[in-house]
Amino acid sequence: MDNHFNNDETRRVPLPGSESPVPEQFTPEHFDDDREPEQPQKQPKRRRSRRQMNAGCAGSMVYMIAVVGVSLVLSIAALFMANDIFAFVKADAVKEITVSENTSVSSLAKELDDQGVINYHSVFKLYLTLKHQTDTSVLAGAYQLNPSMDYGQIVDALANTASTETVQITIPEGYSISQIRQVLLDNHICTEDALDEVLNDYSFKHDFLEDEKPAAEGWLEGYLFPDTYEVYKGNAAVVDTINKMLNNFGNKYDADIKSGAENLGRSMHDIVTIASLVEREAQRDDERARIAGVIYNRLNNSSEFPYLQVDASVLYGLGRTGGKLSDEDLKSDSEYNLYNHEGLPPGPICNPGYASLYAASHPEDNNYNYYVAMPDGSHLFASSYEEHERNIEASNQAQAQAASASADTTTTEATGE
Repeated sequence: MDNHFNNDETRRVPLPGSESPVPEQFTPEHFDDDREPEQPQKQPKRRRSRRQMNAGCAGSMVYMIAVVGVSLVLSIAALFMANDIFAFVKADAVKEITVSENTSVSSLAKELDDQGVINYHSVFKLYLTLKHQTDTSVLAGAYQLNPSMDYGQIVDALANTASTETVQITIPEGYSISQIRQVLLDNHICTEDALDEVLNDYSFKHDFLEDEKPAAEGWLEGYLFPDTYEVYKGNAAVVDTINKMLNNFGNKYDADIKSGAENLGRSMHDIVTIASLVEREAQRDDERARIAGVIYNRLNNSSEFPYLQVDASVLYGLGRTGGKLSDEDLKSDSEYNLYNHEGLPPGPICNPGYASLYAASHPEDNNYNYYVAMPDGSHLFASSYEEHERNIEASNQAQAQAASASADTTTTEATGE
């Protein structure tokens, strides 16, 4: 007989008393391959007390009320500010505001608030910042504003107001644009910003300006005709004011001047430029055509006289209208320095009157190449440099005598003798 057990077919039986105890959770069913083990039961949740539930509801309610309250306050504030900006519902009442010199719209915010024109000066300043109008200047004077006006209307009334008040201004012959600008500002015609924008950026439609475009600083030099004008005050009238001067130039540059320019083979730009030199150099009407003749003689003989050597042009390039020129001034690199730049300057150096325009288009036919000023405003003319040197000496002596006489007069007035 075979005493060996087949381990694959026979299961070993434990001896009595030697069995290991089986834990309760591992019942015979756990060994049934056809059944999944049961999941452990979850502990039941603790139920919240009524007091805790009430406290949670109260907290949520307070939070909701706070959110709604803040939103309501912000909405009301936004409505008030929107009403101030757009003037949906505001009182209709006239408020007079007096503005002093060199005042900006932004600096008026507090006063507008104090006077009741607006309600929130800080909001008004923010509006100006967003509109890039913080530095917008206001013409000095009295303004009538109304709380029913929105912010845009208020700014427009302050910055671009057109007045029914007129003022008479006189532009002397030979004034430069910078001098004309100062006349307008001194007469409180408009603000500095408004005037500069029109002078430098406004593209006027006059035919005679086509060759001068594009608009830039100083581009109207020579074309603002000197005369007496009745103009309206206010920034809105600035274009009309400058337009009057340009229209006047167009009328004064008549058929006689045009035909003279054509005979000389010169453009309007050349004629106006030469006329501006004559205007600044000549002090007597009977010498205008003669001085124009000297200028043309040098221009037409550029090989011998490459430089016009007109002092008034040098002064213009230095930003001056008078005074003696130093050696350093005569060495300046300005294009208007006609001691080291050949031919005519780039453009007019002032705004000439009719007499100078006519002289520039009808120069005297002479053989003079030089002139020097005398104390009484007249000039000594010469054909040769030797003669010119003698004239310079005579001029210096006359100037010295005039200065001495002026000093004696001043001393006599001071002492009362």
